[in-house]
Amino acid sequence: MANEVVKHHNDLNTIPMRRWKKEEMNFFFAIIAKLRDKGTKEVVFDKYSLADLANYSIRANKDYEDVISKLVNNILSISYLEKKETKLNGKPAYSLKRMNLFNSFEAKWTTNLEDLELIVKVSEEFEYVLNRLDSEFLTYELSEFTQIRSTYSKTLYRLLKQWRSIGVKEYSIKELKTLLDTPKYYAPSHINKNILIPAREELPKFFKGLKVKTIKSNKRGTPVIGYLFTWEPEKPNGKWIEGKYDSKQEITKILQPEYSKNDEADDPEEIKSLLQKLKKDEIQTAIEDI
Repeated sequence: MANEVVKHHNDLNTIPMRRWKKEEMNFFFAIIAKLRDKGTKEVVFDKYSLADLANYSIRANKDYEDVISKLVNNILSISYLEKKETKLNGKPAYSLKRMNLFNSFEAKWTTNLEDLELIVKVSEEFEYVLNRLDSEFLTYELSEFTQIRSTYSKTLYRLLKQWRSIGVKEYSIKELKTLLDTPKYYAPSHINKNILIPAREELPKFFKGLKVKTIKSNKRGTPVIGYLFTWEPEKPNGKWIEGKYDSKQEITKILQPEYSKNDEADDPEEIKSLLQKLKKDEIQTAIEDI
């Protein structure tokens, strides 16, 4: 497998992928890696180069066909929802726009699957995610991503890579559920069992010293209101910055920027307000190891 680097705008992390399997996610982000800097040109993948790129072992042609079929169906069923501030008749307003990721995403294969072709063309509206990169982009190694088994851990990997050089990220419980596209009924016990325990097993390999803490309110029953992820930050060259965030005082100085443009996510102002309340001790934080 080639040592490919995936590079895309942070906005891609807001696309829901709960129903995707790990193989489909591997193929999708392998394709994303190859589409970078191609503009809206058609890009063609053949059977073996695509499998190699996604670190997929072709044991049975029928299984490969099933994965590609599900991948195409998943991609055609999703679209990106952009929510941003704008102007309307000279007054402040909001715009909500739904965009397709691809103009075309076509798979062709022979009956015996001896030959297979995937033809992909990014839509003009979504092209900025791969090609118009500014400060809001992330990079990670495809070989790392494809090693991760849990689909929730794969998404957490991409989310935390946005903060790789910071070494700390806090999510409210609603925000985390939105970004991971969990079922609405998920309680903290589901999050712990299905998301955090697998993440603690798989992700420390890529985030040195990764720790996950719960944040609880001082209200009756001390409900969980968020999660704090900390790890050793990386320098721009990929090396760890030893001990940069050893004190809690340093951690609280980091303000949380806008994390998602998904319409179901928390309002960024609500997150800022929550952090301010935490700082003023109006909400007591009980940080416990999960």
